[in-house]
Amino acid sequence: MGIRKITQRLGQGMWLSAGRPWWLLVALCALVSTWTPTASAENLIKQPGDHNKYAFELEPHLYFRYGYYGGGYYNSVGVGPGLRATIPLMHNGPISKLNNNIAIGFGLDVPFYNGGVAFDIPVAFQWNFYFTKIISVAGEAGLLSSVWTGNGNTRFNMFPIIQGAGRFQWGRFGVLVRVGYPSLTVGANIQF
Repeated sequence: MGIRKITQRLGQGMWLSAGRPWWLLVALCALVSTWTPTASAENLIKQPGDHNKYAFELEPHLYFRYGYYGGGYYNSVGVGPGLRATIPLMHNGPISKLNNNIAIGFGLDVPFYNGGVAFDIPVAFQWNFYFTKIISVAGEAGLLSSVWTGNGNTRFNMFPIIQGAGRFQWGRFGVLVRVGYPSLTVGANIQF
């Protein structure tokens, strides 16, 4: 049985009929399966200082605070708006051979709980590592001062901050997700 007969049986009424060049489809499939686009992301971690130079960064976000809060309740989640400002202390460093910087951040977060509201004031050191022009990560450590009010009571508490963050930056605007203790934030960041 010849190729013409096989293509007639397999492709009756389809593209692979005897009158069409079946080899063109095979060549196209082979070409597509071996073609890969050129990656546009360049690894910048070993290029010190190759990231946006900014005087400060504003981060409006949605704030999720979990665990203990001033009302004395555990296993609760407060949700509300927040704003953080971050100021770089050095453009590059403390590791001179890596693309990194150190900044200090402070802000105000207002989580609402069932029966109360808290006013959280975080102050944290932020260590940023820039992998590409778009992707960077950060580690944060600091202190959170919290004033909780609700049910006729007001309480003041302090908590440690230990968080990690991932940032996707397009020019001066980006998205930042921060996860750790005692909160999770999801929002934008704007560099000035």
